[in-house]
Amino acid sequence: MSTIKKVLITLFIITAITIFGILYYSSGRTYLNDEELVGNTAGNIYNGGLFCERDGRIYFSNDNDDGSLYVMNSNSTNFKKLHTDKATYINVDENYIYYLRANNTRENTSGSIFMFYNTGVYRVNRNGRKLKLISSNPGSHVTVKGNHVYYLNYDVDTGLFLYRNQTDGSLERLLIKEAVIPSAIMNNKLYYVGYDSDHNINCLDLSSFTSKTYIEGNFGYPIFFGDYIYYMDQTNDYSINRMNLDGSDRTVLVNNRTSTYNVTNSGKYLYYQIDEMDKSKICRMNLTTMETEVLLEGHFKQIHVTDNYVFFKDFDNTNTYIISADGPATLATFNPPNLNKDK
Repeated sequence: MSTIKKVLITLFIITAITIFGILYYSSGRTYLNDEELVGNTAGNIYNGGLFCERDGRIYFSNDNDDGSLYVMNSNSTNFKKLHTDKATYINVDENYIYYLRANNTRENTSGSIFMFYNTGVYRVNRNGRKLKLISSNPGSHVTVKGNHVYYLNYDVDTGLFLYRNQTDGSLERLLIKEAVIPSAIMNNKLYYVGYDSDHNINCLDLSSFTSKTYIEGNFGYPIFFGDYIYYMDQTNDYSINRMNLDGSDRTVLVNNRTSTYNVTNSGKYLYYQIDEMDKSKICRMNLTTMETEVLLEGHFKQIHVTDNYVFFKDFDNTNTYIISADGPATLATFNPPNLNKDK
């Protein structure tokens, strides 16, 4: 064999080994996010995290396929099934989808005695492949910020507490021994409403891991948006209010008992459900003019926002509705296909 041929064969082998090594390394590597990345909005997480938009694609839990994880274009076309898991509390970053596996709540559970283990926090690539476990315990309210995943985690011995893990699932840490939901994570601080001893908006420093009161009150489900904090006032029968970021100028927006709400990504509209027996209805308010519109009479839930749409369900899960987020108040039924193919 000639010297040149030997050299070429050697170079080929070295190149092949190098490429294999790069692919092997990349397959096990977790790609990092910008620390300011937010996986989904607080309003969507409060409502179950069933829809999440990223880069012109909407990732969602498809009721027509028993909650399986799907994706579609931002104009609600080009549907694709990503995973058979029933997905809730969906968050998406540049490379991955994070969600709570809720297979224990499927309509068809096949009578499995292992339903307790069909829950947990998981991550998949944005193409639906390479499933990775983040936390095996049952939980809720998964929230991704930067390179951390926050979630309520249930343990049979300790109860439901707030935990944090890295996005590769390598460093789980107990943050707060209460069933509190992250409302906002800004400037290395986590804001939340107290659950056991108070209902203040409190602040956890993520460097020292010490908490302090941020704004005193009887709050529920605060949404930090622009220059305001929107919230339910538990003292005033769950009316919807707004205040400045420092807690000043508290203003009642909806002086009715409400059960859920959300704010569109543009900040133009407040969507909310009035919960008053036979006078219940879902409405929206223009936050500039304060004009209100009734969308439907009855009981509705799980209001989710994307850039172009608002989605919500009737109370018995019969229908999911879709409406232009900031456009005319014209409702349609959201009826995605069932692409029942195993992944």
